[in-house]
Amino acid sequence: MKELIKSAGLLVAVLVATRLIGLPDNVTPLLGLAVFASRMNLSPWVSVGILAVTDVFFLGLYGHMPIVYACMFSAYFIGKYMSNMYASGAISVLLWHLTVNIGPGMFPPFSPEALLFDMRLLVSTLAFIALLDVTQRLTQQLRQSQV
Repeated sequence: MKELIKSAGLLVAVLVATRLIGLPDNVTPLLGLAVFASRMNLSPWVSVGILAVTDVFFLGLYGHMPIVYACMFSAYFIGKYMSNMYASGAISVLLWHLTVNIGPGMFPPFSPEALLFDMRLLVSTLAFIALLDVTQRLTQQLRQSQV
């Protein structure tokens, strides 16, 4: 249990650090974490909480906040109820693309600018899901080999 708490603390610290080091807005592990969180027995509030804390300190309030947070929660439940986590990540990014860009967004959905931005989001989301997947599989193999 102690190791689980340490691991969770390290994960949260790394995720907060990725928000602090100045990566582009569309290169973030948070959507990938939201998709993968149920497989790690984490609450949907983990990715939303990290987003909220870093938003308060760095972005303040912005017009799309409710949509962004709804997408984070949706990604958690998409990941929880779909068996393929990579498809879950892709669907979560598509949901993001449609909801964030509809309305008073900077770019309409499927415009070249919006597609370029969200293609990078898709790549970073899938890359982080893959990192979590590989890490979880390696951890399970190590536990089994120690038994």
